[in-house]
Amino acid sequence: MALEIELKLKVESLEPVAQKLKQLGAKFEGDFLQIDSYYDDNKDSLVKSDRCLRIRKHINHVGEAIELTYKGARENHRFKSRREIGIKVDKAHELAELFEQLGYTPRLTLEKKRSLWDYKNCKVALDELPLVGKYVEIEGPDDAIIEQVQKDLGLENIPHQPLSYAHLTEDAVKKAGLKTRNVTFETK
Repeated sequence: MALEIELKLKVESLEPVAQKLKQLGAKFEGDFLQIDSYYDDNKDSLVKSDRCLRIRKHINHVGEAIELTYKGARENHRFKSRREIGIKVDKAHELAELFEQLGYTPRLTLEKKRSLWDYKNCKVALDELPLVGKYVEIEGPDDAIIEQVQKDLGLENIPHQPLSYAHLTEDAVKKAGLKTRNVTFETK
């Protein structure tokens, strides 16, 4: 099980960050539409224990890839850190049926536009989500390199957002008075 260490920063615009990544010689890996479906039991056991079970569809000009991810509870770390297991799968529908047979049903589904970059052994994601806005997410091997990438991008004065996109989206849905559990770019 790998340790995921990430820093999430809310920004007004992604374009200046993309330009800076180009100037720094970062490797562009592609643009994706990601559709994340989060599952839990009827007691919200995973959410209450700060864990998650997610099926993610990555869609780009090449096609679609599907990944099952389990994330453990956050660990005591400077940036958001948690154990993560990710497995590529072929059939999202059958996996969803399996979850339902085990008592896990969809809690939330959300869309995200992501531009992914590789820089200094880190993955830098430029993310846009309906209802919650634009974020830069830096995932890397340790706090020091993540912090250096943050400085290189000129984002050192932006505070870290510790909440997950799922939590931010759920909060935004409640605040907007929406009843939906399926948040897309068409959601108003």
